[in-house]
Amino acid sequence: MELQNQYFSIMKGFFLNMKALTALFAILVILAAFTSQGTQQTKSKADSEIQWVTLNDLQELNKKEPRKVFIDIYATWCGPCKLMDKKTFSDPSIVQYVNDNYYAVKLNGEGKKQVNIFGKTMTEAELAYSFQIRGYPSIVFMDESMQPYEPVAGYIPAQNFIKMLKQFNEDS
Repeated sequence: MELQNQYFSIMKGFFLNMKALTALFAILVILAAFTSQGTQQTKSKADSEIQWVTLNDLQELNKKEPRKVFIDIYATWCGPCKLMDKKTFSDPSIVQYVNDNYYAVKLNGEGKKQVNIFGKTMTEAELAYSFQIRGYPSIVFMDESMQPYEPVAGYIPAQNFIKMLKQFNEDS
């Protein structure tokens, strides 16, 4: 009986130590996951989103480092505009290509906010009208000298948009 009690005492200690080790291991795994997730989000946020610039900043940036430009002209009520944001503008290949080669600008086609561009002050809506857009969303490409090209209207899937970005970047 004494031997049996010693055996149970040893086994009880063993299982308590195993439970403690398992709990410690679980805590370490959870801490590691949270730590790496926070680091990943901080590190990759800039890499996972298009770096949009304002129209007011665009001209200064382009003077320092000339790049091609695309302007996403949208309306707040526009479903296809929201789909472009969700699907096309979040595609990793587009994010990378745009951030490396373009200045990207968002323009509310019905906005009343004042912007300065081309030496003039106007509302966002007036600027959108000057590009002769036919609907929302519309993309206006501009070369390094800020010369606008014909707008492209409608939803553009990611695989088509990346082709457009590359073609405009190489052809103009």
